[in-house]
Amino acid sequence: MKNVLVLTSVALCLGAGASSAQTTIITQPATEATEVQTDPDTTGGGAVGGAATGAVAGAVVGGPVGAVVGGLAGAVTGDITEDAAVPPETQTYVMENRVAPVTIDNVAVGAAVPTSVQLQQIPDSEYQYVYVGEQPVIVEPQTRKIIYIVK
Repeated sequence: MKNVLVLTSVALCLGAGASSAQTTIITQPATEATEVQTDPDTTGGGAVGGAATGAVAGAVVGGPVGAVVGGLAGAVTGDITEDAAVPPETQTYVMENRVAPVTIDNVAVGAAVPTSVQLQQIPDSEYQYVYVGEQPVIVEPQTRKIIYIVK
């Protein structure tokens, strides 16, 4: 089976009062569907941040189509990065060791935690954490950026 894409262009000659139309038919082989497996352990935070960043970069380079492609590529990369960044034992520690919650305006992966917020150390980890309301948030201490939101 082939997909058919029909492009029609219309040219107007305003000075002469004439118009013309041209139709181009492009055929392409149909693509096969592939199974996509999802990772139930991710929060999607990496995907969301990656999608936003990728869409902006793609729009600058390739306009609206670039935004779509960049957004998809960024979402996949962000989701993969998020999984690799926070080991399960780190998430377990944070969930089992609740601390007094704080209030932060912007709770999103990539957002910076204010310096006024005291971060808690995670044993055998390069990361620290804080609870924002009921939500544990894992932070990179050098940049104070949120790298993971435990769900």
